[in-house]
Amino acid sequence: MFSSVLGGGLSSRLFQEVREKRGLAYAIDAFHWPFSDCGVFGIGAGTAPEDIGELIEVALSCLRQAAEDTTEAEVARARAQMKVGLLASLESPGGKLDQMARQVLLFGRAIPREELAARLDAVTLEDVRAAGRSLLGHQPTVAAVGPLQGLPPAKALKHAARAGA
Repeated sequence: MFSSVLGGGLSSRLFQEVREKRGLAYAIDAFHWPFSDCGVFGIGAGTAPEDIGELIEVALSCLRQAAEDTTEAEVARARAQMKVGLLASLESPGGKLDQMARQVLLFGRAIPREELAARLDAVTLEDVRAAGRSLLGHQPTVAAVGPLQGLPPAKALKHAARAGA
């Protein structure tokens, strides 16, 4: 749910700060791919080479801030967004199969939609903030495609990721 608060849609923190306010990206979002033994949290963006450094700095700042001051309203929006996405994905055979496969990989069984909705309803504001805080201080992995002259060196990225953690 933290990834949805941070970068899930047009009203998310990343979209509002990075794209709408600062114009640093064409598109930006945050994502989470959970697995039973590990997971991936990421931020994806399309930007101009000259904006890469500032975009990374602002995105990390948004992440740190969201880990501390996410609001109940943001959690409610993220919860509703996730429920709508879940229900919409169940409207096609392929979407339903994809959801069931993810659930089996993550939980060892397919989970009825009512139980999934109840699990989303049970997530608290503190749960979301704690998920964000758990990301802080980890060394980021960066993958970039295209002209990279504006990409900060790995040492600077590591320092930026740990700043404020």
